[in-house]
Amino acid sequence: MRRSILCLAVIAFLATGALAQTGSTPRFDLFGGYSYLRSNPGGGSDSANSSGWEASAGWNWNRWLGFKADFDGHYCCDGQTEHNFLFGPQITFRKSHADFFAHGLIGVSHGTASAFSDTPLAWAIGGGLDLKFKRFSRIGFRVVQADYLGTHYANSVQNNFRYSTGLVFHIGKK
Repeated sequence: MRRSILCLAVIAFLATGALAQTGSTPRFDLFGGYSYLRSNPGGGSDSANSSGWEASAGWNWNRWLGFKADFDGHYCCDGQTEHNFLFGPQITFRKSHADFFAHGLIGVSHGTASAFSDTPLAWAIGGGLDLKFKRFSRIGFRVVQADYLGTHYANSVQNNFRYSTGLVFHIGKK
């Protein structure tokens, strides 16, 4: 409970600094931060919670369309790990205070457990919100990135939810 309140306080504090940013479309957007995964390992009612990291690099073809490479790692109990390597298009709606985005990604997931290792197909559909800062025009804060993350381990589809938050760095200009 304290952790949730602290996270909300930090988000609220950073959001107060989000003011208009003049400027153009960046050539690249780099993201790095915390990620939470609610996984459904067996495709049934069993679920697991894990924490980890997420990083992505996006190349903006024009003001609204780009290509994204997205990587993450999540770590759970008993040495279970999951790493996803996803790629695909992203549509971004750029406003003066914030960027709203949606993406569809596909790639592979690599999972390990005590006597298990597999690398099946994975996909993600989702989007999020990045706030822009006036004082630091090349740095933003990703308030939320929420994704449906599908994987296909052991001949069964897993329906997972992934939430990420962190810093966004805007590199270059279009």
